[in-house]
Amino acid sequence: MKPYAIRIEHGRTKTENVCITEGKQPLFSWAVATQDGEMQTAYRVVIRLDEKEIWDSGWVSSPEQSCCYTGTQLTCGEIYTVTVSLRDTNGRESQSVQQRFCSGAINQWDAEWLCEQERKEDAVISFFKNFACEKEVASACIFVCGLGYHKVYLNGMDVFTEPMNPACCEFDKRCYYSVIPGIEKNLQKGQNRVGIRVAGGWRNPDNACYQLTGRIPEFTGKTQMSALLRIRFSDGEVRWLSTYRSWQYFYGGVVSSNIFMGERYEASHEIEDWCRAQTEISVAVPAALAPAPCEKMTPQTLENICEQEIYTPRVINHVAEGVWGVDFGQNIAGICRIRIPRDIPAGQVIEIRHMEFLDEDGRLFLQQLRNAASIDTYVAAGGGRDPEYWQPEFTYHGFRYAEVKGYPEALLKEDITAVSLYTDVATNSNFTCGNTLVNQIYKNAIQTEKANIHSLLTDCPQRDERMGWMNDATVRFEAIPYNFDVGRLFPKIVRDCMDVQGSEGEITCTAPFAFGARPADPVCSSYLIAGWEAYLHTGNIDILREAYPGFSAWNEFLARQTKGNIVDYSYYGDWAAPAYACQSEEFAVSAVTPGEFMSTGYFYYNACLLAKMASVIGLDKEAELQRAKAKEIQTAFLEKWWDENSGRVSTGSQGCQSFALWLDILPESGVQKAADYLHFDLVEKNYMFTTGNLCTRYMMEVLTRFGYLEDAWKLAIREVYPSIGFMIQNEATTVWERFELKQNPTMNSHNHPMYGAVVYWYYGYLAGIKPLDAGWKRFSIHPYLPDGLLSASAVVVTPYGDVSVRWIRRYGEIHIYAEVPCGTEAEVKLPWGGKELAAPGFHHWKKERIEEN
Repeated sequence: MKPYAIRIEHGRTKTENVCITEGKQPLFSWAVATQDGEMQTAYRVVIRLDEKEIWDSGWVSSPEQSCCYTGTQLTCGEIYTVTVSLRDTNGRESQSVQQRFCSGAINQWDAEWLCEQERKEDAVISFFKNFACEKEVASACIFVCGLGYHKVYLNGMDVFTEPMNPACCEFDKRCYYSVIPGIEKNLQKGQNRVGIRVAGGWRNPDNACYQLTGRIPEFTGKTQMSALLRIRFSDGEVRWLSTYRSWQYFYGGVVSSNIFMGERYEASHEIEDWCRAQTEISVAVPAALAPAPCEKMTPQTLENICEQEIYTPRVINHVAEGVWGVDFGQNIAGICRIRIPRDIPAGQVIEIRHMEFLDEDGRLFLQQLRNAASIDTYVAAGGGRDPEYWQPEFTYHGFRYAEVKGYPEALLKEDITAVSLYTDVATNSNFTCGNTLVNQIYKNAIQTEKANIHSLLTDCPQRDERMGWMNDATVRFEAIPYNFDVGRLFPKIVRDCMDVQGSEGEITCTAPFAFGARPADPVCSSYLIAGWEAYLHTGNIDILREAYPGFSAWNEFLARQTKGNIVDYSYYGDWAAPAYACQSEEFAVSAVTPGEFMSTGYFYYNACLLAKMASVIGLDKEAELQRAKAKEIQTAFLEKWWDENSGRVSTGSQGCQSFALWLDILPESGVQKAADYLHFDLVEKNYMFTTGNLCTRYMMEVLTRFGYLEDAWKLAIREVYPSIGFMIQNEATTVWERFELKQNPTMNSHNHPMYGAVVYWYYGYLAGIKPLDAGWKRFSIHPYLPDGLLSASAVVVTPYGDVSVRWIRRYGEIHIYAEVPCGTEAEVKLPWGGKELAAPGFHHWKKERIEEN
């Protein structure tokens, strides 16, 4: 037996990385690998600083796989090591496992904010300052916030190399700062220089997205920077250095950068070794002071956006004179890395343009970008002064295809690659089954999520939008945790919503608030769902306590927008169904499922969810009030929209039937009748479904639950319009915004996650795995087996270890295999009937013949 996969404050950190913590008493948890029926009976957690023990829990007799630090206050900026050891039922001590972490919480941010003397549009600013170290340094840490993106250098070395950070948020409410510990190795006795290069990022008020809305968000403003440097010398002295008016700045090789327009780099403008103390920078001028953008400074515990997969070209075509067309074979969010020829002449301009779709002539179909240019430009210095490779630093694009113009020689496959960029939260969870189309849909859905996790969960990565739309997220947030570690991601999203929440409890359509309206569409239960899913998937009860007042205030706001408990407004509802079910080809509001019906359903759902949350955090009277409110809404809902004689709900659309069944709002006596109504409508329409971004996933689930699994399976493997299979037939490697193959600049993203939420059905129904209690302490196994499918398997990474389920039909038998991690329990419902509780360990069930699935 041994512990592994230590989590700190509910998030998993790669072993080689330093976890940044925010709380004063961090919670440590771990998974346990066992054999031969061993169980954890005791644990010991030790914290060390520089090999010196500062806290020891001692041996604690407990099967619990978590421990809260109760020692003296941790010092911010220092790297600590936590060591976990276990004992088994025979008293044997396990191997120990370690993880490094650093407390990032600063009590008071005592540093000035710096900016340019005069604002220069899309400028990238290089700030720097010399300082002296007279003594040997034991440890050093820099805390930095560059709005919108920063990169940090020390004595000529990159010490923070992920320039698409810090996390985007409502900058006028809070700013995240990067915590960069362990930089003492980069310091030297005598003169040192720290440099911080800052680009506008999401902070830039000139971003193309605001041309669409005509509104510049309050969180935009000057490109500015603030930083603190903590140095602990070997003799114990601690010194703090901070940004103030004696800093200087200049403009270097990155002459302009914009996340929508692209980046321009002029190599001749770069000052070599600019961040070494000995380098004179004649063009430098004193930095100006800027007002602090917010009062709340928060350490960024969320994983950084960083380089991920690298894609080499599938094919390169010479599409026009001097223009090379590159197909990377995968739609991504990221940038291109290109080789610079050694003999390139001075002034040679290489231009890289990005897009996710081609026109019929094989050229980039640029209309979909709208106001975004998505062009990166390199201008050569010549004379051997150019780097071997170049890639932009402070921008990103959504693309599968690129056109390279001005390359001075024939472009070969080894000359260019595509680099994907996303927040580093992907896990080793996976799903596969015996149907190749479903496997491809799963892959497309995961690739779509990766392209849209950029410290916020965007709707698309390519055009002049890229916003955290909360209506799309309501189904999406239940699917994401199966494949991505939401331990730090979902609390950040919840706080984004808290930061935009108004005094009346209203939230906004996007968080941060850039697009849409205040108040948000009532379908935005994603605010509550993010908190609840964080609790279910990671065990984080603290985010429920922190956000419950905001969750409750949102539903109280909706209550004031009702007439007889029926919510009286809607913007999107069940959005973006196939065009024939929308109000028009381009106006994607449903023509068949009323918006107020959807709004009221989520009003009810919120009350039910609030009741569960209140019970979890010990607010029993509040839970009773929320249950009573849910009952009132249910009564009004049924009175207005339920026909018990026919089983019809509201208009009887597939969305109406599916949503009501998913909500469990119908009387038990009428549930099957409502499911039958849905089935007959679907068959009558020859599976030309009419549901949108929310109810399509719900329809798959309720068909499965109420006896129509084969209907759901027909939809799952559909390859004709409308379907994700139709998208794949049209070369899609990610999921589209609309089911139609369109050729216009409106709603036409080919990298949009909302319909990718179908992966929830893959995990929760085909594999049959769902969490039931905090952090997967208790979960269910209830697989469904469509007639046309011979196998399915899934692995879900949880705080307790991997949960896995695999089933196969083979040799006239059906076999189900499952792994239940140490410390958990599974409620198993077998397809052929029968229920049981499964203890930790490996399980195998089989049946020779199944009468019905």
